[in-house]
Amino acid sequence: MAEIDSKQPEIIVDDEITLRRFSHDYDQARYDNIVASREHLLPWLPWAHYYKDFEEMPEFINGQIKKYDDNEILGYDIIYKGQAVGGIDLHNISSENNRAEIGYWLGKDFAGKGIASRATQAIINYAFDTLKIHRILIRAASENTASCAVAERLGFTKEGVLKDEQLLDDIYYDTSVYAKINEKQQ
Repeated sequence: MAEIDSKQPEIIVDDEITLRRFSHDYDQARYDNIVASREHLLPWLPWAHYYKDFEEMPEFINGQIKKYDDNEILGYDIIYKGQAVGGIDLHNISSENNRAEIGYWLGKDFAGKGIASRATQAIINYAFDTLKIHRILIRAASENTASCAVAERLGFTKEGVLKDEQLLDDIYYDTSVYAKINEKQQ
């Protein structure tokens, strides 16, 4: 069973990247990054439509903090060289089925540097080694080749495609579903 009470507020990835529990420390940087990257994020992330005003960010983070405290979502800012550049989380956590899903995003200026892969590997290690999660899923729009590449690079198995699964801006997108099993629990 997942030991969700073993939450870590900070996960050191390497000498460049740290994952820090969502807090209000990075509200302005997070907002600025979303605004600057909105067109980059919009095709894949429905929440990119929001946060038109800075005042929405603290409200969102208050919700994330509560969900973290309630063991619903373990959300982290991705800090790269001291700068907040994106976010990553474990969500849809099921202690009954001992599984979780990973979601991640990066600002457009930080894509292609290996940040998402390194941060995702770190949260996988945390989920498998500390929380004792057995199965992790990544869902990504099939057309989002960068996100799909992260899952494939990290050894996830593509289990299928959900046809027209997500509607964004009047366009239906297929969703590729990737899974990874905790080999230490075999």
